Amino acid sequence: MCILCYGLTGEEHWSDARVGAESTSSVRARRRALLTTIMAAQGLRYSDDPTGVTSLISDRKGKVQIARSLGEVWAAAEALVKHPLDPLEPALL
Repeated sequence: MCILCYGLTGEEHWSDARVGAESTSSVRARRRALLTTIMAAQGLRYSDDPTGVTSLISDRKGKVQIARSLGEVWAAAEALVKHPLDPLEPALL
């Protein structure tokens, strides 16, 4: 599947729901900042497209995993570091 079609098949994650008058871009910016911090703690880099549909997770060696939803980000990160990640790791809390 080409990257254009891959991007068009994205799905909205439940955490994309807005609360009150908060803009969609504000929600995505907050999520982006949080994921950037979490991935950096594992030696990974997180980035996403402006629509928030496709995310890229990369390691320091240049390997890249594509995640088309927030639900796929964690699995992509684990595939790169080759071990399970602990979401309750004390360094992240």
